Amino acid sequence: MAGLIETILFTAALILFILFFIPGKFRKYFGIAAWIALVAGLFAMLPELIFVEGNVIYPVLIALSVILLIITIKHLLKEDKPIMDFTCAGGVFCILYVSFILFKPLADWLIGTVVYWISVVLNAMGFEYYRVAEGSAFYPDFWNFFFSLPPEETLMPGVGYVGIGYADEIVLGCTGITAIALLAAVVFLTHTTWIKKILLLLLVTVPVYVINVFRNVFVITTYFNQSLNLFPEWFIGNPIPGFASYFWSHNVICEGAAFLVIIVLAVILFKCMPGLLGTVRDIVMIFVEDIRTFVRGKKQ
Repeated sequence: MAGLIETILFTAALILFILFFIPGKFRKYFGIAAWIALVAGLFAMLPELIFVEGNVIYPVLIALSVILLIITIKHLLKEDKPIMDFTCAGGVFCILYVSFILFKPLADWLIGTVVYWISVVLNAMGFEYYRVAEGSAFYPDFWNFFFSLPPEETLMPGVGYVGIGYADEIVLGCTGITAIALLAAVVFLTHTTWIKKILLLLLVTVPVYVINVFRNVFVITTYFNQSLNLFPEWFIGNPIPGFASYFWSHNVICEGAAFLVIIVLAVILFKCMPGLLGTVRDIVMIFVEDIRTFVRGKKQ
């Protein structure tokens, strides 16, 4: 879960985005402050993303977000409609995504549903795995873990996981909530009725959730079987056993596939709501033109 700094920044972003949705003369300033707090919160997560999860894609996107933030602030001050719409979408993303980061019971509930369905699929496949039994002293800390060996062989009182066999923890980032929140933000860019927005939200949420379950199944089976143990010498010194296979399956294949899924579902949304494409195009063109202007200025 989020640390103290992230919690403060994300809480501020959540409150400020809610205030942005309230009409008034200070609305644009709430939007600016909300974006700053959200981007700062994402930057505060970088150490965990890079050094704990070994993620390579999201850190790059977070770094690029600084450029977008500067452009967004510039156009919010002018109250340009496309960027006001973009900020509305950002508010939807923040309210959904940050709520799960800040409220642990909500996050644990979502993680629990994903853990359940992963277990169902692995059982149907006949794949051998182990989980900590309810009532065990280890259950509170390892209830969302999958192990390749019995827990009594891999866990030690006062120590926890001792690095024997393989273990995969299902965390909030494994639930698909990021993709769901992003696509929900796109849905709320549409100028249509609430009923249609809810139907469109279901159209993208259900496939993302289902695909995400199978994504986790792929990671667990590939990691436990060491099917992608490529270039292990690159990961010498990493304390996680067999990390190479985990890296290629989770951080490369599945992260890349996740972006493709988001793009495909976004295209489906554009097909369902033709006016949405024009709204997105207006937003994108503002960023493109500002970046072009900046580059031309540098060349001169």
